[in-house]
Amino acid sequence: MSINSSNKPKIFQLVDSLSMGGTERMSVNIANGLTEIGVESGLIVTRESGGLEEYLFPSVKKFIFNKKGKLDVFTFFRILSLLKKEAPDVLHVHQTSIFWGALLKKFLPKTKLIWHDHFGMSEQLDQHPRKEMDYLISSVDLIISVNEKIESYWKLRFPRMSGSTYFIENFSGKLKAVPKRKLDGRFKIINIANFRRQKDQITLIRSLTGLKEKIGDFKVYLLGEFVEKDWLTQVKEEIEALGLQEQIEIVGPVVNVTPYIEMAHLGILSSESEGLPVALLEYGMGALPTIATNVGQCADVLENGLYGELIPSKSPEKLHESILTIFNNYPKALQRGYQFQKQTEANFGPLNFFKKYLPIALPDFEPQVVNPQLV
Repeated sequence: MSINSSNKPKIFQLVDSLSMGGTERMSVNIANGLTEIGVESGLIVTRESGGLEEYLFPSVKKFIFNKKGKLDVFTFFRILSLLKKEAPDVLHVHQTSIFWGALLKKFLPKTKLIWHDHFGMSEQLDQHPRKEMDYLISSVDLIISVNEKIESYWKLRFPRMSGSTYFIENFSGKLKAVPKRKLDGRFKIINIANFRRQKDQITLIRSLTGLKEKIGDFKVYLLGEFVEKDWLTQVKEEIEALGLQEQIEIVGPVVNVTPYIEMAHLGILSSESEGLPVALLEYGMGALPTIATNVGQCADVLENGLYGELIPSKSPEKLHESILTIFNNYPKALQRGYQFQKQTEANFGPLNFFKKYLPIALPDFEPQVVNPQLV
């Protein structure tokens, strides 16, 4: 382990941006959590900041760059100079940041390189082989995957990494207080998902046809970054085609989702593919009655449907039925929501993450009890 001036181990992360995505939220969660267990924590944002920057603890060293592309040599060497000066024990790179992470490792032989793979299309891994990893993997010391399918995939593809590839669940924060939800007027539904085909908001929209006649007044709030503009156009066209303009609001990117979770009666995730969605964990931490498609690690989070409705992907009919099931027996849905919160805290909270992460990232480190909930 390298020695730094603070006599604390040092972990720096590399992430593309601080926009409102699951990968970016995890980088912030990890950065903050490390400072509470006695690790010097740094976060390097290569391309641009975003709404999540304000959630970084002051104790996290943050560095924002303005990378112009993969071949932005000037920015690359600025980051390299920074890392040589800081001399972190671990460089933890997220998703596509592995490109620069692997190059940086060539100049930082004493720094352990961890690649955190958040790939969301875990149902179609064979269709997305990511051939570039054949050239980058030699620089990687450890792989962390966000679900078991991705873990198994990399172990099979790179047998020499089988003992250095791990599945560690994502984690989310907890609401200060669980709201007391009642069916007293408009039924409010939220969907936290960036606007991409993979998140399949159109299936959710189609599931709402004929719903007003069965449950009365309702409103759906779509929260997320406008990642694929053509998909956003399709979503808007579908809303208009089905005459649901009064029932659906496209909120767009939101820095703080907590007020929406607090006011909602139901949270929905209608994705056609996932890794381990942070949005689902946020529903759980908020004790929110939930419906999710049975993709990625969603079944594990919902305990195979024990703590929320689990439905097939691309099935508006099943989603429609599940909304009715929750609405027509809402007291039971609330109880499942509270159970969901306990399950999420126990298995997908910061305690679970750092218990698995620290022994592989910093095997000789004994965490300080700065925040007893994290150790």
